Amino acid sequence: MTSNNYHHGDLKEAIIQSARKILNEQGADALSLRAIASDVGVSHMAPYSHFKNKKELFQAIAASGFNQLADNMLENSESVSKVQELILTYGATYIEFAIEHPQLYRLMLGQVETGGRRNQKNTDQSDLSISLSSPVVSSELEASSNRPFILLQSAFSKIKTNDSDMKVKAQALGAWAMVHGMAALIIEGHFSVPDTLSLKEFLQMVTLQAG
Repeated sequence: MTSNNYHHGDLKEAIIQSARKILNEQGADALSLRAIASDVGVSHMAPYSHFKNKKELFQAIAASGFNQLADNMLENSESVSKVQELILTYGATYIEFAIEHPQLYRLMLGQVETGGRRNQKNTDQSDLSISLSSPVVSSELEASSNRPFILLQSAFSKIKTNDSDMKVKAQALGAWAMVHGMAALIIEGHFSVPDTLSLKEFLQMVTLQAG
């Protein structure tokens, strides 16, 4: 396969998909633009037409992961009508994604963190948000990284229409933190969900216990 096989715009997507394959099979340390070029079947300089360095590549990979996660959340909730079930579906989808794509998930979360970083400038500390950990990010990553959280926040906003925006956002952040923690513990092998329970059933048990 050579670069002549690609139409305009296809090469960038091919590079991202190749990077994700290498990431999944060999880990982040194996990622390099040269290795990806070899896997795709183009010259070692071809990827530089889309990515100046590994940092830009990592951001593009993370963006593709966040978009896939958000798309999965939407797809899995198509037939869900009750708000509580919608929130559980979103949470279960999040954890399922992390379990199925552990290397990608780690890379994605390496690009974002919760708001309120020390020394973070031009940030309203009275607000609650998720933020990008890198001071310079692509608009693609900025938009995609917020999609799953926006879906979760929207679900919580449907519980009580008279709740303040701050309370709704706090609830969404709490849920995000919980599923992130559970996903991290599971993929690192600290615990596993019993085979007799689905992820949604397990989350329901946890949230009921939490009141």
